[in-house]
Amino acid sequence: MNDIRISVTLSLDEQHPEDGYIDFNLSVDGQYLHEVNVYVDPVDLVTSATMSGEFFIYTCDCGNPACQGIDDGVMVSHTPDTVVWRLINPISWPPDEPRPDWEHEAEFIFPRDLYLQQVSMALDHAKRIARGFHLTGTLWVGPDLSKEGLLALEIPQQDGGFYAVEPEGHALH
Repeated sequence: MNDIRISVTLSLDEQHPEDGYIDFNLSVDGQYLHEVNVYVDPVDLVTSATMSGEFFIYTCDCGNPACQGIDDGVMVSHTPDTVVWRLINPISWPPDEPRPDWEHEAEFIFPRDLYLQQVSMALDHAKRIARGFHLTGTLWVGPDLSKEGLLALEIPQQDGGFYAVEPEGHALH
């Protein structure tokens, strides 16, 4: 199984120190899967905690993944004990350049409890930062997301198998 760790940081904008941004930092087995200019979308990340499907967990800060050359989302599926990610590596590539020869499909299998714990803790941390840090400027909390939207974001309930189970040998679309 793979290890997932999610931390949340608050940074001030170097050019406009009155503005800041909350950034979700996601690593798998101690490695970041994306380039520096690629962001984690908190809405898709939180939704992926209990639902299967294609999620653009990685995106541009504007909310359009294509800006960063991200054509495919992370295919997320659930079993009773795991959360499975299938994605194309590299996740992003300059949109005006051909994809590299070494491009390949990658699969990561996370213990379900660890995945839920990491997403829950990261969301809680982001909300605490958003509530507790006051700027004179703007606080960016995610692509196409307001501070109020972040504070209202919750992990979907899983009442009696709310998540879709992965079919044999196939990822859900």
